[in-house]
Amino acid sequence: MLFRLTCLILSLYCITPAQAAPETDPQTTTLDFLVADVWPWGYINAAGEQDGLIVNFVRRFAAEAELPYSVRILPHQRVLSELQRGQPGLAMLFENPYLDDYAISLGVVLNTDILLIRKHGDSQPPSLAALAGKPVGYIRGTYYGEAFEHDQQIIKIPVNNLDQAIDMLRLGRLDAMMSSDVVFLHTLAALGLKPADYQSVVTSAGHPAHLYQSAQQTDSALTRRLQQHLQTLHDSGELLELFYLPQADEERLIIE
Repeated sequence: MLFRLTCLILSLYCITPAQAAPETDPQTTTLDFLVADVWPWGYINAAGEQDGLIVNFVRRFAAEAELPYSVRILPHQRVLSELQRGQPGLAMLFENPYLDDYAISLGVVLNTDILLIRKHGDSQPPSLAALAGKPVGYIRGTYYGEAFEHDQQIIKIPVNNLDQAIDMLRLGRLDAMMSSDVVFLHTLAALGLKPADYQSVVTSAGHPAHLYQSAQQTDSALTRRLQQHLQTLHDSGELLELFYLPQADEERLIIE
Protein backbone atom coordinates (compact mmCIF):
# COMPACT_ATOMS: atom_id res chain seq x y z
CA MET A 1 0.00 0.00 0.00
CA LEU A 2 2.80 2.39 0.94
CA PHE A 3 4.59 1.53 -2.31
CA ARG A 4 1.47 2.37 -4.39
CA LEU A 5 0.96 5.67 -2.56
CA THR A 6 4.59 6.63 -3.17
CA CYS A 7 4.27 5.87 -6.89
CA LEU A 8 1.09 7.95 -7.12
CA ILE A 9 2.75 10.96 -5.49
CA LEU A 10 5.77 10.69 -7.77
CA SER A 11 3.58 10.43 -10.88
CA LEU A 12 1.62 13.56 -9.89
CA TYR A 13 4.88 15.40 -9.26
CA CYS A 14 6.11 14.54 -12.75
CA ILE A 15 2.88 15.32 -14.60
CA THR A 16 1.72 18.53 -12.92
CA PRO A 17 4.50 20.91 -14.12
CA ALA A 18 4.00 19.86 -17.74
CA GLN A 19 0.27 20.46 -17.46
CA ALA A 20 0.69 23.83 -15.74
CA ALA A 21 3.17 25.25 -18.25
CA PRO A 22 2.81 23.59 -21.65
CA GLU A 23 5.33 24.67 -24.23
CA THR A 24 4.09 26.62 -27.22
CA ASP A 25 4.48 24.85 -30.53
CA PRO A 26 5.84 27.55 -32.89
CA GLN A 27 4.55 25.53 -35.84
CA THR A 28 0.88 25.86 -34.83
CA THR A 29 0.74 29.16 -32.95
CA THR A 30 -1.90 31.67 -34.02
CA LEU A 31 -0.45 35.19 -34.14
CA ASP A 32 -2.76 37.64 -32.38
CA PHE A 33 -2.11 41.19 -33.59
CA LEU A 34 -3.33 44.27 -31.75
CA VAL A 35 -3.69 47.22 -34.14
CA ALA A 36 -4.41 50.78 -33.04
CA ASP A 37 -7.60 52.20 -34.55
CA VAL A 38 -5.82 55.11 -36.25
CA TRP A 39 -6.08 55.83 -39.97
CA PRO A 40 -4.14 54.83 -42.09
CA TRP A 41 -2.52 52.28 -39.73
CA GLY A 42 -5.66 50.29 -38.97
CA TYR A 43 -9.36 50.84 -39.61
CA ILE A 44 -12.58 49.29 -40.91
CA ASN A 45 -13.12 50.27 -44.54
CA ALA A 46 -16.36 51.07 -46.37
CA ALA A 47 -16.88 47.37 -47.14
CA GLY A 48 -16.75 46.57 -43.42
CA GLU A 49 -13.35 44.89 -43.73
CA GLN A 50 -10.17 45.39 -41.74
CA ASP A 51 -7.76 47.56 -43.67
CA GLY A 52 -4.72 49.78 -43.25
CA LEU A 53 -0.95 49.82 -43.53
CA ILE A 54 -0.38 47.71 -40.41
CA VAL A 55 -3.17 45.29 -41.35
CA ASN A 56 -1.46 44.76 -44.72
CA PHE A 57 1.85 44.23 -42.91
CA VAL A 58 0.22 41.64 -40.63
CA ARG A 59 -1.08 39.68 -43.61
CA ARG A 60 2.31 39.64 -45.29
CA PHE A 61 4.17 38.86 -42.06
CA ALA A 62 1.86 35.94 -41.20
CA ALA A 63 2.22 34.60 -44.75
CA GLU A 64 6.01 34.77 -44.45
CA ALA A 65 5.84 32.96 -41.10
CA GLU A 66 3.31 30.45 -42.50
CA LEU A 67 1.17 30.85 -39.38
CA PRO A 68 -2.52 31.62 -38.89
CA TYR A 69 -3.30 35.05 -37.50
CA SER A 70 -6.02 37.22 -36.04
CA VAL A 71 -6.31 41.01 -35.95
CA ARG A 72 -8.05 43.11 -33.32
CA ILE A 73 -8.41 46.80 -34.15
CA LEU A 74 -8.61 48.59 -30.82
CA PRO A 75 -8.32 52.11 -29.40
CA HIS A 76 -4.66 53.04 -29.02
CA GLN A 77 -4.78 53.05 -25.22
CA ARG A 78 -6.43 49.62 -25.23
CA VAL A 79 -3.52 48.21 -27.25
CA LEU A 80 -1.09 49.53 -24.64
CA SER A 81 -3.28 48.22 -21.82
CA GLU A 82 -3.40 44.72 -23.33
CA LEU A 83 0.39 44.58 -23.51
CA GLN A 84 0.74 45.99 -20.01
CA ARG A 85 -1.60 43.34 -18.59
CA GLY A 86 0.53 40.62 -20.16
CA GLN A 87 -2.09 39.51 -22.66
CA PRO A 88 -0.75 37.48 -25.60
CA GLY A 89 -0.40 39.55 -28.72
CA LEU A 90 1.86 41.48 -31.05
CA ALA A 91 1.62 45.21 -31.73
CA MET A 92 3.46 47.61 -34.00
CA LEU A 93 4.06 50.84 -32.10
CA PHE A 94 6.41 53.80 -32.16
CA GLU A 95 9.42 53.41 -29.89
CA ASN A 96 8.40 54.62 -26.47
CA PRO A 97 10.50 54.48 -23.27
CA TYR A 98 7.38 53.68 -21.24
CA LEU A 99 6.90 50.46 -23.22
CA ASP A 100 10.20 49.10 -21.95
CA ASP A 101 8.55 48.34 -18.59
CA TYR A 102 6.13 45.77 -20.01
CA ALA A 103 6.96 44.96 -23.64
CA ILE A 104 9.93 43.73 -25.64
CA SER A 105 10.81 44.54 -29.24
CA LEU A 106 11.13 41.84 -31.87
CA GLY A 107 12.74 44.38 -34.18
CA VAL A 108 12.22 47.63 -36.04
CA VAL A 109 9.55 47.56 -38.74
CA LEU A 110 10.13 51.04 -40.17
CA ASN A 111 11.63 54.43 -39.40
CA THR A 112 9.59 57.60 -39.72
CA ASP A 113 10.18 61.31 -39.31
CA ILE A 114 8.06 63.05 -36.68
CA LEU A 115 6.84 66.39 -38.00
CA LEU A 116 5.63 69.63 -36.48
CA ILE A 117 3.27 71.15 -39.05
CA ARG A 118 1.76 74.59 -39.63
CA LYS A 119 -0.15 76.13 -42.50
CA HIS A 120 2.00 77.54 -45.27
CA GLY A 121 2.22 81.30 -45.04
CA ASP A 122 2.17 81.56 -41.25
CA SER A 123 4.43 84.38 -40.14
CA GLN A 124 6.77 82.19 -38.10
CA PRO A 125 8.40 78.92 -39.17
CA PRO A 126 7.17 76.00 -37.05
CA SER A 127 9.08 75.29 -33.85
CA LEU A 128 7.98 74.10 -30.43
CA ALA A 129 9.66 77.10 -28.79
CA ALA A 130 7.70 79.55 -30.95
CA LEU A 131 4.43 77.79 -30.10
CA ALA A 132 4.62 78.30 -26.32
CA GLY A 133 1.12 78.94 -24.97
CA LYS A 134 -0.53 77.91 -28.25
CA PRO A 135 -2.65 74.83 -29.09
CA VAL A 136 -0.89 71.97 -30.87
CA GLY A 137 -2.86 68.93 -32.03
CA TYR A 138 -1.68 65.34 -31.79
CA ILE A 139 -3.27 61.91 -32.17
CA ARG A 140 -4.06 60.71 -28.67
CA GLY A 141 -1.89 57.88 -27.35
CA THR A 142 0.89 58.33 -29.91
CA TYR A 143 4.45 58.95 -28.71
CA TYR A 144 6.07 61.74 -30.75
CA GLY A 145 9.56 61.76 -29.28
CA GLU A 146 11.24 63.34 -26.29
CA ALA A 147 10.95 66.98 -27.42
CA PHE A 148 7.16 66.90 -27.68
CA GLU A 149 6.64 64.54 -24.74
CA HIS A 150 8.45 66.79 -22.26
CA ASP A 151 7.42 70.19 -23.62
CA GLN A 152 5.39 71.92 -20.89
CA GLN A 153 4.91 75.25 -22.68
CA ILE A 154 2.60 74.34 -25.55
CA ILE A 155 -1.07 73.45 -25.09
CA LYS A 156 -1.47 69.84 -26.24
CA ILE A 157 -4.83 69.07 -27.86
CA PRO A 158 -5.57 65.35 -28.42
CA VAL A 159 -7.49 64.35 -31.56
CA ASN A 160 -8.71 61.00 -32.87
CA ASN A 161 -7.17 61.23 -36.34
CA LEU A 162 -5.13 63.61 -38.42
CA ASP A 163 -7.92 64.77 -40.73
CA GLN A 164 -9.62 66.16 -37.61
CA ALA A 165 -6.42 68.06 -36.76
CA ILE A 166 -6.11 69.33 -40.34
CA ASP A 167 -9.67 70.66 -40.18
CA MET A 168 -9.01 72.34 -36.82
CA LEU A 169 -5.83 73.87 -38.25
CA ARG A 170 -7.81 75.23 -41.20
CA LEU A 171 -10.41 76.75 -38.87
CA GLY A 172 -7.76 78.35 -36.67
CA ARG A 173 -8.52 76.15 -33.66
CA LEU A 174 -4.97 74.82 -33.74
CA ASP A 175 -1.74 76.68 -34.41
CA ALA A 176 0.12 73.49 -35.34
CA MET A 177 -0.12 69.71 -35.26
CA MET A 178 2.20 66.75 -34.75
CA SER A 179 2.33 63.76 -37.07
CA SER A 180 4.58 61.09 -38.48
CA ASP A 181 5.46 61.63 -42.13
CA VAL A 182 3.57 58.42 -43.00
CA VAL A 183 0.26 59.54 -41.50
CA PHE A 184 0.67 63.14 -42.72
CA LEU A 185 1.37 62.32 -46.36
CA HIS A 186 -1.21 59.54 -46.60
CA THR A 187 -3.85 61.80 -45.05
CA LEU A 188 -3.07 64.64 -47.46
CA ALA A 189 -3.28 62.25 -50.41
CA ALA A 190 -6.65 60.91 -49.22
CA LEU A 191 -8.02 64.44 -48.76
CA GLY A 192 -6.64 65.70 -52.07
CA LEU A 193 -4.39 68.24 -50.34
CA LYS A 194 -0.79 69.16 -51.15
CA PRO A 195 2.28 69.17 -48.86
CA ALA A 196 3.15 72.58 -50.37
CA ASP A 197 0.19 74.04 -48.46
CA TYR A 198 1.99 73.35 -45.17
CA GLN A 199 5.28 74.12 -43.45
CA SER A 200 6.90 71.16 -41.71
CA VAL A 201 9.96 70.63 -39.56
CA VAL A 202 11.32 67.30 -38.38
CA THR A 203 11.39 67.18 -34.58
CA SER A 204 12.51 63.53 -34.39
CA ALA A 205 14.29 62.09 -37.43
CA GLY A 206 14.16 58.37 -38.17
CA HIS A 207 11.89 57.61 -35.23
CA PRO A 208 11.50 53.80 -35.20
CA ALA A 209 8.32 51.76 -35.02
CA HIS A 210 8.87 48.31 -33.50
CA LEU A 211 7.01 45.04 -33.47
CA TYR A 212 6.36 44.49 -29.75
CA GLN A 213 5.12 41.63 -27.64
CA SER A 214 4.27 41.53 -23.96
CA ALA A 215 7.29 40.85 -21.76
CA GLN A 216 5.15 38.33 -19.87
CA GLN A 217 4.34 36.26 -22.96
CA THR A 218 7.80 35.51 -24.29
CA ASP A 219 8.52 32.16 -25.91
CA SER A 220 12.15 31.91 -26.99
CA ALA A 221 11.61 29.55 -29.94
CA LEU A 222 8.69 31.54 -31.33
CA THR A 223 10.43 34.87 -30.68
CA ARG A 224 13.52 33.81 -32.64
CA ARG A 225 11.37 32.56 -35.49
CA LEU A 226 9.39 35.81 -35.71
CA GLN A 227 12.56 37.89 -35.57
CA GLN A 228 13.97 35.90 -38.48
CA HIS A 229 10.83 36.44 -40.57
CA LEU A 230 10.86 40.16 -39.83
CA GLN A 231 14.48 40.34 -40.95
CA THR A 232 13.58 38.49 -44.16
CA LEU A 233 10.98 41.15 -44.99
CA HIS A 234 13.57 43.84 -44.28
CA ASP A 235 16.16 42.22 -46.52
CA SER A 236 13.71 41.74 -49.39
CA GLY A 237 12.67 45.41 -49.34
CA GLU A 238 9.02 44.46 -48.84
CA LEU A 239 8.65 46.58 -45.71
CA LEU A 240 9.54 49.70 -47.69
CA GLU A 241 6.87 48.77 -50.22
CA LEU A 242 4.25 48.09 -47.54
CA PHE A 243 4.88 51.42 -45.82
CA TYR A 244 5.43 53.53 -48.91
CA LEU A 245 5.17 57.32 -48.71
CA PRO A 246 3.03 59.27 -51.17
CA GLN A 247 5.07 61.87 -53.05
CA ALA A 248 6.63 64.22 -50.51
CA ASP A 249 7.63 67.84 -51.01
CA GLU A 250 11.19 67.42 -49.78
CA GLU A 251 11.83 71.17 -49.65
CA ARG A 252 9.30 71.53 -46.85
CA LEU A 253 10.56 68.63 -44.73
CA ILE A 254 13.47 70.34 -43.00
CA ILE A 255 15.19 69.35 -39.78
CA GLU A 256 14.63 71.66 -36.83
